[in-house]
Amino acid sequence: MSQRNRHDRPLKFAACAVAMAAAVGSSALASPQEARTINQIERYCTVSWRNAGIAQQDWSDCTQQALQELLERVSRNQLATALQNNESRERQELNRTVWRTIKRWQRAPRPSQLEESYVRGTVDTRHEAWDEVMTVARHHLSERQTHILTLTREGWQTHEIAGELDLTPARVSDEKYKAIRKLREQLDA
Repeated sequence: MSQRNRHDRPLKFAACAVAMAAAVGSSALASPQEARTINQIERYCTVSWRNAGIAQQDWSDCTQQALQELLERVSRNQLATALQNNESRERQELNRTVWRTIKRWQRAPRPSQLEESYVRGTVDTRHEAWDEVMTVARHHLSERQTHILTLTREGWQTHEIAGELDLTPARVSDEKYKAIRKLREQLDA
């Protein structure tokens, strides 16, 4: 472990503890047992991020995001169960949270990739394709459908989009389906 990483670890741990306290609405920081549990979850997440191919500089952000999401689904008192019992509902929530975080990271656009493509003198065709899709979208889709597609590309889940737009998840899925169908028709034409 590098010298810098050793010094950053307590700071990252403190940030996770503060995020946990804020998420559960407690003004008190984590107890020693909770601190150990958070540390174990952080290690579990780190292995998951490494196995998923997530860049090391993003591990801390992914861990904080996963911990916050986990605390929305699992009570503070049940965090230890998520690590101790592989068959528990809490462990399933931990695994789902890690999976969702990985999927969001994989779908997120990488600005550095675009910049690198211009430095090399090539154009990233994925970005060109997205620009073409959005041009068609502006002309043939409703504002809501365009917004839903944009949020989807940014890694938002259906239920998150539903909350943002004050719609039901079923309505978001329906709008997304209709938008994709319209885009395919226009792009095939």
